[in-house]
Amino acid sequence: MGAATNVLGFDVSEIESRPKTLTTACVRAILAGRKTQLRQAFDPQPPEGAAIAGVDLEGRLTWTDDGRTARGEPCPLGGPGDRLWVREPWTLPVEVDGWLEPGQARRRIRYLADEGLSVASGGEVKAEFRPAREMPQWASRLTLEITGVRLEQVQAISAEDLVAEGGTWREGAPVPSPEADREGFAQWWSAVNAARGTTWERNPWVWVIEFRRADGD
Repeated sequence: MGAATNVLGFDVSEIESRPKTLTTACVRAILAGRKTQLRQAFDPQPPEGAAIAGVDLEGRLTWTDDGRTARGEPCPLGGPGDRLWVREPWTLPVEVDGWLEPGQARRRIRYLADEGLSVASGGEVKAEFRPAREMPQWASRLTLEITGVRLEQVQAISAEDLVAEGGTWREGAPVPSPEADREGFAQWWSAVNAARGTTWERNPWVWVIEFRRADGD
């Protein structure tokens, strides 16, 4: 029997699969078909004052600092053909938690992203849900297949890529104007990445991951 392949022709027996934690807003945007890109800050960032040499043929960022040339690591999420299984806040009914087989339990899972904007944004009901980091792979409902990877600074995002980010900062509401939408993305990015020190104002280098849903394959 030949190796199993997916619709893009990749040998799925050799595909890397990694977890990726996403916000409830991102999950809703993917489920709605609006989001086909995600950005993740390059880590660690080049030192301040380093001269950026560019991106080499292997897709690694290179820079020169104090006369020494350094090269970053490849994208930690993988490359084209690899898959990400999405972790998100979730819960199981108390009466079935811990004794059902994964296949049975999977049908009883509730996801915070499905509970409505007011609940998913906060409130007492949120306490019922487990953190995304505690989600096992069998409980994940979203699998994303990477179709493209590149490096750029976050402020280089184009109007087309802004659309592909899915409007998570406005939850699918109409775009007030291109300028306002860009500002909304900038504020959202800074809020999500403040703890990492990679806010919009610092214009960090980011991995741009293009993907398609593959959970139906």
